[in-house]
Amino acid sequence: MVVRLKYYIIIVIFILCVILLGLLSKKNKEAIIIDKEHSCFHDFKIYNGKVYMYCTITLENITDNDLSFSIFAESYEDKVNGLITNERMKGYEWEIDEKTRDMKVTDKKIFFINRKQKISELKIVFMGEHGSGYMKDNRNLPDTYIVINK
Repeated sequence: MVVRLKYYIIIVIFILCVILLGLLSKKNKEAIIIDKEHSCFHDFKIYNGKVYMYCTITLENITDNDLSFSIFAESYEDKVNGLITNERMKGYEWEIDEKTRDMKVTDKKIFFINRKQKISELKIVFMGEHGSGYMKDNRNLPDTYIVINK
């Protein structure tokens, strides 16, 4: 009887741990939500052996914490067609150069968002090594994701 009671207690503790871990991992994964409906791909350029994919991203911090993050994209199709050599690309901020009116990449690759804040139209350029191709597979936003910096 005592052995059976211990067995039930262990099972209940195990189930509670699994539930708690599931909730914690879900909360971390969904800390910053990318609003794909209000985000878009603008253009791409090939320059000095690199591909630059210019996008505008809208995102929201749904936590009660201020967060530092990096942003990445993956474009498997563009790797297959040879535009880029690796489908994973790191995101940097871009801006319009006042003199030339061209898109200019900044050194900013770590971003900050306040708790419960929504950022509209964050200008991000995803950079990757150029392959042998010269065509972008589609004009859609690449698969974009956030990595929270600890």
